[in-house]
Amino acid sequence: MLIDFSLRNFGSIKDHMSLSAETGERLSRLKETNTIKENYSSLLKNLIIIGPNGSGKSTLIEAIKLMREMVLTDAPNITTKLPYNPFRLNDLKESIPTVFEIKFNFENKAYDYSFSYTSDSIVQEELKELLKSGEKTIFQRNNQEYPILDHSLIPVAESTKKNSLFLYSAQNANNHDAISAFRWFQDNLIFVDDHQLIPENLAVLMNNSRVKTEFLRFLHFADFNITDVNFHEVPMVIPKRVQDVMNLLEPGKKIPKAIPQLFAVHKKYNSTGDVVGSQEIPLSNESRGTQKIFLIALSIINAQLNGNGKTILFDEFDDSLHFALSKAIIQIFNSTQNKNQFIMTTHELQLLNAQLRTDQIYLMEKDFQGKSSLSSVFDFKDSRDTARHDVHYMKRYVEGRFGAFPEISVNEMLSALDANGLSGKRK
Repeated sequence: MLIDFSLRNFGSIKDHMSLSAETGERLSRLKETNTIKENYSSLLKNLIIIGPNGSGKSTLIEAIKLMREMVLTDAPNITTKLPYNPFRLNDLKESIPTVFEIKFNFENKAYDYSFSYTSDSIVQEELKELLKSGEKTIFQRNNQEYPILDHSLIPVAESTKKNSLFLYSAQNANNHDAISAFRWFQDNLIFVDDHQLIPENLAVLMNNSRVKTEFLRFLHFADFNITDVNFHEVPMVIPKRVQDVMNLLEPGKKIPKAIPQLFAVHKKYNSTGDVVGSQEIPLSNESRGTQKIFLIALSIINAQLNGNGKTILFDEFDDSLHFALSKAIIQIFNSTQNKNQFIMTTHELQLLNAQLRTDQIYLMEKDFQGKSSLSSVFDFKDSRDTARHDVHYMKRYVEGRFGAFPEISVNEMLSALDANGLSGKRK
């Protein structure tokens, strides 16, 4: 699972920012349910990042996702530009590198992997194994120089482009530690995107009768009136002109003739309210809330089926979900049965009063210069010193005790509409 992610100079994040999943020192509340031991680390099963619109919550998730994409995708040629998106609200002329660093557990080892880059090249890169009594550097890179490198990897370093990550080259060369790091990014770091239909790897789970039974029970207890779920390959009609363009872009690539799709089955009633049969409805025609609960539940089940120990990230987790359902899912994330880690952003203030520890709550805000900052409620002295376990974080957040609360003036907003003739007054 994720131990810690740090970054600098990306989007609205200018200065060093760190999101830690390590448990707070001397904090024992909800230890049995909300935390898990992994290798040498005591980790949190769930992190919640809250803040106003535009504060940078999505930017933080995007940074972790971009780091994953850069690890898994090599630049095709030396002239390929890297996805450099620095903080731009200053007058600095030089290109300051973006920095990503991530610490994680994979199988029986812990790693610290970092790199910095500009649009043209990788500036620094390092992979370390974290030991109980220290750390061991596996490789270290400064531009195209490698101060620390195993002798067997020298030819690999010499053939690595300036805009390619050495980690990608090293795993291609069958280096054990590079393979472990690469596999963690590929298999254990999972992003749930609710802006698309259920991906095929989740949809096909409905072909497993045991999984399907578990999933339908989940929907039932979540108060969804869905009696069954079916999986079909739906024929896909692609106009010949589009096919020709696809063949030009990727010659030889097989064009799919069907796409996998899920269908929710509902009871069908007559005019007197009697059940007369059932009706399939494509999931794409269901409400966003139904689509989202499908995505969340299938992501949880998929992680369980694939060995647990996954880090699963949701941006705007509670969007389109009822508060009671969101709170129930957080309770599942923080249950003794759960062996995975869930990181999410949210606008729902009431979720702060769920059964959470202070070290699980992060607050994001943006200052007048457009810079985002992140802080943990655990870092506020008042939240750690209190002896009460029923303290209401939402109330204190709204009072401004932790910052990160939007300052909204309804009267001034109305005044602005009036000034522009948009108030809807009759002539």
